[in-house]
Amino acid sequence: MKQTRRQVLRAIGVSSIPILGGISSAQDMTTSQNGNASRVRVIHAIPDAPEVDVYVDGNRVLQNVAFKDVSDYLDLDAGKHTIQVAPAGQGQGSAVIDEQVTLDANTDYTIAAGGTLDSPQAFVFVDENEVPSGDQARLRAVHLSPDAPAVDITADGDVLVEGLEFGNASDYVEVPAGSYTIGIRPAGMNDAVATFDVTLEGGTVVSAFAVGLLQTNDEAQAFDLLPTIDAPTEMMTTTTTTM
Repeated sequence: MKQTRRQVLRAIGVSSIPILGGISSAQDMTTSQNGNASRVRVIHAIPDAPEVDVYVDGNRVLQNVAFKDVSDYLDLDAGKHTIQVAPAGQGQGSAVIDEQVTLDANTDYTIAAGGTLDSPQAFVFVDENEVPSGDQARLRAVHLSPDAPAVDITADGDVLVEGLEFGNASDYVEVPAGSYTIGIRPAGMNDAVATFDVTLEGGTVVSAFAVGLLQTNDEAQAFDLLPTIDAPTEMMTTTTTTM
């Protein structure tokens, strides 16, 4: 049976998917004070994990992050940082992810807490921060569904991305602004496991995060697509149809 859900997504920094609490204050050592900054956001993509807190260099910068939440961008100094993800309220000593990352100045990043609770992983992606012309949009796909095979991604039947594997992001593809039916199907196959009707506004840069599980009886953990604006611009709407 088909299930249809409608979401309204706004630019990051406005009200996108839920904005997270607990962002560090200007006094925290992790935030940039000298202009030599990078910007980092975090997505919780572990479908069977509880809410989590996120620490940077020992400071809690995000709290009570739920599955499918994407944070605002945080300003961090360029250089090396230790990123930890722990169950909410349990402290950094209970971290299920503990990774060191190196950030370049004037660069935007998405850090994804992915995998499953038995095998959590951190993935780091560089985000596009150059806005396209007003009649164009840029779109990339990020495969964070831990039980899904490599996938092909189509737009109105035309293949945009081939063989995208778990834990990877595609290149950005520039397309005319407008409405598209995005299909996700196992690589080399003709039948989509899900389709998403997406309207891309001109001048937007969008990451579409494929999250959740294909094989689950828990609707909260089910496969989904989260189109999220990288460069703050206009609103876009999506309608999701899962087969």
